[in-house]
Amino acid sequence: MSEPVRDPVHKVRYAFEPQGDDLVVHCWLEPGGVLPAHLHPRQTERWSVVEGKVRFELGADTRVIGAEDGEMLVSPGTRHGLASAGDREARLRCLVEPALDLQAFLEESAAGARDGMFLRPGIPRGLRGARWAARFLKKHRGETVFLSPPPVVQRVLIALLARDG
Repeated sequence: MSEPVRDPVHKVRYAFEPQGDDLVVHCWLEPGGVLPAHLHPRQTERWSVVEGKVRFELGADTRVIGAEDGEMLVSPGTRHGLASAGDREARLRCLVEPALDLQAFLEESAAGARDGMFLRPGIPRGLRGARWAARFLKKHRGETVFLSPPPVVQRVLIALLARDG
């Protein structure tokens, strides 16, 4: 397993464990932590709560889950997100099939958060943060699609701000 990386904006830490073409993501969601609603066009995720409670959004349904609820299957193209549901850290495990570049996506997002590129989930800090976010979204849009701001707004921002140079 890799050394954990921390995202202070989303209040989450990740560690990675490659398994062939797949990837196990170990996730520690701090109180107040969130993984905003998104989808993966080409990947399946299998989420399990190891310890604690999380609010899990899957499609149109949202519910609080714990270890006793077993695995949550997220099929490609399915909206999903997670949020802390308690005053203690929650520990999760996610099997991503196939891995593609999800590890790089999460590491880059955490680095952007540590570098002050956004204020809170989905809100870039100034023009520099907006340019960073547009380039980041453009680079990873084939694998991870955020649902806020709406994809049409993201396309406009990418066209305006993600130019090289």
